[in-house]
Order: sequence, then structure tokens, then C-alpha cells
Amino acid sequence: MNFTLERVPVFLVDDQEITGYVLNKIFSEDSRDDFILHATNNPFDALQKAQDVGPAVILLDLVMPGMDGLTLLEQFRQHPDFADTPIIMLSSQEESFFKAKAFEMGANDYLVKLPEKIELLARLRYHASAYYNLLKNRESHRILKEKELQFRIVTQSILEAIVASDLDGTVRFWNQGAATLFGYTLDEMIGQQVDRLFPQSFHSEFKESFKELIATGGLQKGELREWQGIRKNGQEFPMEISINSWTEEGRTLIASVMRDITQRKHEEDRIRYQANYDHLTGLPNRNFFVQHLDESISLARRQSVFFSLLFIDLDRFKWVNDTLGHEAGDLLLQEVAKRMKHCIRTTDTLGRLGGDEFTAILYDVSPHGTRLVARKILDELARSFWLQGNHVQISGSIGITLYPNDGENKEILLKNADMAMYVSKNAGKNRYWFFNPNENQ
Repeated sequence: MNFTLERVPVFLVDDQEITGYVLNKIFSEDSRDDFILHATNNPFDALQKAQDVGPAVILLDLVMPGMDGLTLLEQFRQHPDFADTPIIMLSSQEESFFKAKAFEMGANDYLVKLPEKIELLARLRYHASAYYNLLKNRESHRILKEKELQFRIVTQSILEAIVASDLDGTVRFWNQGAATLFGYTLDEMIGQQVDRLFPQSFHSEFKESFKELIATGGLQKGELREWQGIRKNGQEFPMEISINSWTEEGRTLIASVMRDITQRKHEEDRIRYQANYDHLTGLPNRNFFVQHLDESISLARRQSVFFSLLFIDLDRFKWVNDTLGHEAGDLLLQEVAKRMKHCIRTTDTLGRLGGDEFTAILYDVSPHGTRLVARKILDELARSFWLQGNHVQISGSIGITLYPNDGENKEILLKNADMAMYVSKNAGKNRYWFFNPNENQ
């Protein structure tokens, strides 16, 4: 619809054709040429013709044969298309009663026909402009409502939690995803502080993010941060959050998009566990143990302390596998791991390199202390195992290297511990052996 005062349609209902002639002359002589006249002298078809025209202003003669102007005014006002269209009543004379009645029934103006040209055009432009402004406001309101509806449809259908708040942290928007994630309804959160969604330890971090947004106008585009959230029931959970701001009509809002990443964290933990731990015994695997050995060397070097590296090999493990089967062999490895874990401190590290080979790091311990632990491990391995209804007797052979005496890097320490283990095995098994360059050679 055209909302500008260009070729504005004016609809005249008057049984006297002279009125239309005069109006056409006035419009054609006007330098602005912004009105176009549509007219009928039959009040009974006026409604139908007006619908075809879509006028910005309607001029109604007060006195017409067969139907007076007030009756037609009432019909126009009852029709939804013309409920707000400006209607000007025309009369041959000033009649107070009819004038008052016309305004009471919804007329916008009353003219004694026809007034001076300047006055007539001014009144027509005033009413047409007011009508078009009304229509523009309605259209803007309709578009705004439509956008709001589209926004709500989108935001409410998104699974992620979307929360918008003022700069002081007061929640102004709360979608269904947020209600599902945190357990609060819309009524419970609107007007509340957004930091209630985070554990106390994250309050300051969230406020710092607010300050960063205010200072820079936004976080780095696409930046995601991992925080902890807290549900209505007090349960904490890991979540991913992106924060941004926008200003509308002079008002700045902070929008936070959040989603629960508990499942992803579990999957990451599972992958990390599989990468670092032996699936059978739950001990650190070769890669993780070697990495930990490297870290132990760095720590011992900084603190100027000693540690012992034990290389443990099971005697008769191949016999168990060949005689009782691999299932029994796996059970034996699990039981061996449990027993050896009880022989070391929580600050020490026990790992499985593979097969029947185990290693242990005894941190900040003397050679005498190392002997006691090694003897304890051998005693535990010498006790019989009950595997699938069978008593199984095995033993162990242990090679020991000391840091930094027997090597200052992991490769040399592991190599020397392995050599010492073979010496103990060749010496009769069920014993430990400290690495000695001369004896091992």
C-alpha cells in the first residue's frame, strides 16, 4: 500500500454531480496534484465502490434521496475496511444538530460545501496524512509482531539454552531450551540475576566476561568457553557458552547461548582413558607410563631427589596361558595388578607395559626402601592364585634402576631396568636385582 501523499484517492458520495465537477476542478488546478477523485451519486452502491477504490478520505453528503448521509456513515463505520478511514460530512449549511450527530457517529470532520479551495485541500491533506500514518504504524506493528513471532519460534525450537540479560545481569529473555537445561520456568527467571545459573566459583568469571563485552563490544567471534552450570536442584554440570551483546533502541543486552556437554565430556574421558590406560588392568599403559617417567625425571631433577624404577616380569605366565587358556591368563593379570597396587604408596606409579611386563616408579625412596617394596611384591606374586577353579603358582623377576645413578633419561633407565630383570630371571627367578654395569655386562 502507498503511504505517501501522491495521487491520494478521495471518494465522494453525493447525489449532485456538480460537487464532483467542482472537486475535480480544484484537484486539477492544484499545483501539488496529489489527489485523485472517485465519485458516485448513488448511496446504495457506495460501499462496494469504495472497496474498489480504497480511499484515504471519504466525503459524504449529509442529505441524499433514498438514504441520508448519517445512515451511510454508520454503514461505513460498521464495515471493517472503513472503520478508521477519515470521513468528512458535507452539508449545504451549518446545522448544529446534524453536525453533533455526525461526530457522535464517527465522522472526522464536517464541512459546509464547498469551503474555500485552500481550506478544503488543507483538511484533505491533514486527514489523509493522519490516516496514512495510522496505517504505517499498524504495518510497522504488524511487521514487528511478525518478527517477534519468528524470533520466538526460532529461539523456542532451538535446543540450546538462550538467555538475554541487561548489563547489570538481570534476565530479560528465557527460552524453552534454558528452562529444560536449568529447570527454572520463565516466570522464575525473568527479572532474576543471571549468575544464579553458575556455581559461586564462576560468578567472578562471568562478571569479567560482561566487562570484556562492555569494553570491546563482543568476545572474539565464534569463541566458545567451557564453564560449569548449576541446575535448580543444585546439580552442577559442564557446559559450553558463547556470549555476545547487541544494542537495540539504545538498550544493550547480553545474550548467552549455553548447552550441556556432559555427554561429550564423558566421551572425551573415555577416549582419554583408552589412550592412557590398559583396558584389562586399569593401570597406566606403556605410553602414559613412559610420559609419567619423563615427568618424574624432570621433577626429581628440580627437587634433587631420587626415585627407583622397577621392571617386573611374571614367571610361568606363558604356562598359564598355554595350559588354562587366555581367559585365565587375563584373570591372572588382573589379580597381579591388584596385589601389586597394594604394595606401593599412592604417590608411586604402577603401569603395565604389555604382556606380562609391569613397571613401577617409587618416588623419593632410598635403595633400602626399594628392596622392601620389591620383596613385598615378590611375596605377593608367590602366593597362589585361584583361577577358574584352579590353584596357580607363579613368581616374579624384578630389575631395578635408580635415578640418577643408573641413567638420567627414560630410555637408559628403562633399558637398564630391563637388563637387571633378565639377570634376576637367569639367577633363578623369584628375586629382584639392582642394575650394576659390571654384573649386567
